[in-house]
Amino acid sequence: MPPPDQDSPQSNRYQAPESLTGVVERITYHASESGYTVARLQSPRVQELMTVVGNFANIQAGQTLQLKGVWKNHPQYGSQFEVQQYTESKPATLTGL
Repeated sequence: MPPPDQDSPQSNRYQAPESLTGVVERITYHASESGYTVARLQSPRVQELMTVVGNFANIQAGQTLQLKGVWKNHPQYGSQFEVQQYTESKPATLTGL
């Protein structure tokens, strides 16, 4: 079977995960039942804060995270990094301590 056409919907279904590292600046929303969290992240490569969303056990401001996921465009909230996997590091700022 030939590969899907570049313009077909099937070619856009899978996005390869990207890696992102940064410091959590603030938690915007956290559901304690599910762990679903919306947070703002500062990455050394980007001046503006980025929005990251996903299920986190317990993250806090000042914590450094290594994230794997994909960029999504939410119709109301704009560009968000949807986290599929993450690892935590020691806090990078005094706020995190």
